[in-house]
Amino acid sequence: MSKRLILILALAFVAGLAFSAYAEVQNVKVSGDLNVLGVSRNFGEENSGIISIARVKVDADLTDNVMATVRLLNERYWGTETENAAKDNKNSNIDLDLAMVTLKEFLYSPLTLTVGRQELHFGNDMIIGDPDTNGMVSSASALRNRDRDLSARKAFDAIRATLNYDPLVVDLVYAKINTNDNTNIGNDDQNLYGINANYKVDNNNTVEGYFFEKNTGRKANTNDANIRPKKKDVTNTVGGRIVNTSIKNVTLNAEAAYQFGTYPGTASAPSVQRKAWAAETAATLNMPDKKYTPSVTALYAYFSGDHENNAYTTNAGAYKGWDPMFENQKFGDIANAQFQQTNAHILGGIATAKPADDILLKGEYYAFWWAKAYPDGAKITSLRGDNLTMTERRFAGQEFDLTATYNYTEDVQFSLMGGWFVAGPSITKETQKVSSEVIGSMKVTF
Repeated sequence: MSKRLILILALAFVAGLAFSAYAEVQNVKVSGDLNVLGVSRNFGEENSGIISIARVKVDADLTDNVMATVRLLNERYWGTETENAAKDNKNSNIDLDLAMVTLKEFLYSPLTLTVGRQELHFGNDMIIGDPDTNGMVSSASALRNRDRDLSARKAFDAIRATLNYDPLVVDLVYAKINTNDNTNIGNDDQNLYGINANYKVDNNNTVEGYFFEKNTGRKANTNDANIRPKKKDVTNTVGGRIVNTSIKNVTLNAEAAYQFGTYPGTASAPSVQRKAWAAETAATLNMPDKKYTPSVTALYAYFSGDHENNAYTTNAGAYKGWDPMFENQKFGDIANAQFQQTNAHILGGIATAKPADDILLKGEYYAFWWAKAYPDGAKITSLRGDNLTMTERRFAGQEFDLTATYNYTEDVQFSLMGGWFVAGPSITKETQKVSSEVIGSMKVTF
């Protein structure tokens, strides 16, 4: 199926290029934003700094339903202009964040073809939304060593074909996630293929279904033949989502997905099949007629778990750990920066209120349990590099986040967020940490 998808899109693209045409610029729009963040984090050791994230976007409307979009991005810590000057100074880099061409009514009236570096968001972003997941960032970013979760980089190198048969919208996607060796393409690259269908049943119900395949060549992880996986790492994800608003001021949202494919072994360990599950549910009550226009959300999420050191003995030859794929979600700001979105039960609540028209207050609470307990004494490393020793208990911890947002004008927004994460008994007292953070920001949009 994936090869046919690539062939169809490639032929369509080549067919478009075969017709030489002169693109006359009809309209050019320049936009962007500047976000300045003051960050103070204590995840076992205190780190603080000021980050600026600047983006400039140019949209050019051309003839015959053609649009070109380019966005430039700079992410940097203040006062680090000459950091690593002898090597590569990523703080002063201006990177290509978006670079795409959109062809509307391409060869066929309902078809829109988008080619190039672009953002991809489907459903709740549980599967597709960020090419390196929301808690990580590309090594090209200045935020690569810490504060990875604060990066604005979300773009894929992709081809997207959108068929709009209102109320049904179907997207076919191919993305090149990673190219490791141009002389051996296909044996060490990581690619994404998929299809997503969104159908608006009526004004109160929307259903969505999808299939995505993440395919990683067996030579992608190492050049050492002794530990190189015997087979490709293949993660197939099939799932669906339902959104219901039939009850006044209430939004119900549910998404579930199943993963299958191949979990690669090594020269000394066999490859096994993937069998993993994930589910998310949320209910939001908005009260626009009440004082302070409050809202309340209750949510639950589950991502199945496994551990590589005993996957082959406890799960009858199957690996049941959920692959986060390319998620773009956040259940707790600190937990998102510390742990991958896998092997977890998450119970949460969110409450908001507006004491004034230009002020929004938000409180969040999350509790975390491991879906599969770690063996006593197991060692794990968090996304930020903290070394943790585990017990056989399952309660991982709880997080409290408080955020105040002030809309100074339509274009300028101030925000202050404080977060606290208290580790549970599943982490030994010797490596337990009470993690905290304070992040203040000013964002200007133009």
